[in-house]
This record gives sequence, structure tokens and C-alpha cells, in this order.
Amino acid sequence: MNQKKIRIGLVGVANHGNTILQAIIGSPNLTLVSCYDVNEEAMKEVSARYGIQTTPDYDTLIQDETIDAVALVTPNHLHLEQVEKAAKNGKHVFLEKPIANTVLEGKEIIQIMRDAACILSVGHNTRRKPSFRKVKKLLDNNVIGNVVGVEANLSRPAGLQEGLPAWKADAKTCPLLPMMQLGIHFVDTIRYLIEPVKSVSCIAGQVAMTGNVYDSTAALLHLSSGIPAVLSSYYVAPETYFMKIYGTSGIIHCTNEHLRVDVTKDYKNYSVSEDDFPDEGMVSYIEEMTEFADCILQNKEPETDGAVGLEALAVIEAMMQSAETGKYVFIEDILT
Repeated sequence: MNQKKIRIGLVGVANHGNTILQAIIGSPNLTLVSCYDVNEEAMKEVSARYGIQTTPDYDTLIQDETIDAVALVTPNHLHLEQVEKAAKNGKHVFLEKPIANTVLEGKEIIQIMRDAACILSVGHNTRRKPSFRKVKKLLDNNVIGNVVGVEANLSRPAGLQEGLPAWKADAKTCPLLPMMQLGIHFVDTIRYLIEPVKSVSCIAGQVAMTGNVYDSTAALLHLSSGIPAVLSSYYVAPETYFMKIYGTSGIIHCTNEHLRVDVTKDYKNYSVSEDDFPDEGMVSYIEEMTEFADCILQNKEPETDGAVGLEALAVIEAMMQSAETGKYVFIEDILT
């Protein structure tokens, strides 16, 4: 029996859009029907390579009655307007993280999709990486004892390289740039692995980029039980990607493709186990797109639904307030 497939349109095919394009193609229950990008050259190249039709604008794409859903890999500040149009046309939406530029907009997006009875999935793929799925099992099995702290850094030199989109160098369209674009991945992953963030303290600076935007950030996250987590993210530093989770009887060291677990019973001598994940590649992206289609077919909520996206965004917004005021900010205050 042939599996039913969801027909989907892709908005944004360049850069990370190409990653989602490959994930759609690799998903057994999705068929990519059409695409649109303001970058006409990239759009035409994708059309020629994969035989996918293009549309002259976003409105034309979402008005296509043969399309069931749309994947939006677009600037944060455009999400609300684009989702509203998609919902009016009865389209389910996969929305690349962050869900929106502000919590207020994120709440509107969730309500719009709920009123339209359409599925909303937010692209928090990091928790789906095989290395972090393995970490979750280790923590659930109490392999390192009680978690007492976390250290993490996710950085990239994008702010120093050519081709950075103008909207990323503008605080109005991309507030707290490194955390909004990079750090938010680990915000959601820490919540998934351990527990929600209760409050944050953050410092931020414009160190090496031009334009009106922060490029270097560091935050202290207080998790709901009091566990401290230190998260740093720089848009002007060499590629960095790690998370360390400290427990009463061990430490987990996790990167994109490698996992090391140090376990001790006497606090002196460690037993070490290691795993490599060289084939991570597209796994997490294909998983999220396949699940998105399954949720449409089965009318169920995705693992990373609107509420998950909103919670992660609230932590970033709290960081922004803290950086501006020099005070601790509680996530509950941001959400309510």
C-alpha cells in the first residue's frame, strides 16, 4: 500500500532553506510541490535541479489549493504575517525557529493556527540529534547521578563573514542576535533534557560587528529546581558547539557528533565511555519534517509545537530584558 503523502510548499530555499529542502525530499510522507524565495537565482537553481515549480510571490504559493502545508524558512520578523496568510488559506505550517521575534507575536501565531485548526511545528531540531537523544536516556537512567549544573556554548563567525543578511544586523529585526539565532537551540535542548528555565541573567555586547546589534552574549539560566546553567553564544567567534552536564557522580560531554560520559563512584577514578555520531547529518531535520507530516495525517501535536517554541523564545526575550536592565528576569513574567 502506498503511504499517503502531504503536499508541501517551501518558502526560503537558500542557506538553511536548502537543509529543509533536503529534509523534505528525504521524508517518506512529504512531496515538495513548489517553492518561493526572494533570491530568484537560488529559486531557479532549485527548480532546475529538482523539477519543482516556482511561484512569483508568497501569496501565490499559499493560495495553491493543491498544497496541504508550507515550510517557512524565513526571517523571524516576517513569521507572524506569513503564518496569518497561510492559516487563512488552510495551510499547516512548519516554522523554522524562533517561532517569532517577540513573545507577543508568538502567542498570536499559536492562536491563529489554533483557530484555523491547522498543525504548527517549530523547527527546534537540536533536541532530535542522535547525540542528545542518547543524553536524554542517560539522564533518565540516572547515569551521572543528580544533575547539578550545565555549561554550553554555541557560536559561529557568521557576523564577520560576507553575505550576512541585513535583517540579522539590525536589533529591530533580530534582537539579541547570537542567542536568537544560535543559543536558542540549546535553550530548548536544556529544557528537553533537564527542566524548564525559571529565570535568567544576561550580559551582551557589540564587540566586532558593525550595525546596531549585539554580537556577543553570555547568560546564567536558573532552572526550575535551582540548577544553574551557563550558556554563551558569539556571532563573531570560530565555530563552537558543546554542552557539558555535571552530575553528582559524573559528567556528560556532548558535541554535535561525539558523546563522552565520565562516571565515578569515589570522586577520583572515572570510568569513561564514548560514542560517535558521524552520520548525524540530516537525521534530526528529516525526523522533524517526517513528524510534521505524520501530525497532519493523524491530527496530533508535534513534539516541538507552538508552546515549545514560545517557551524557548520567552527565555531569549528575558535575556534581552536582563541585558538592558542589569536585572534577573523571570520567564513567568515574560509569558504572562
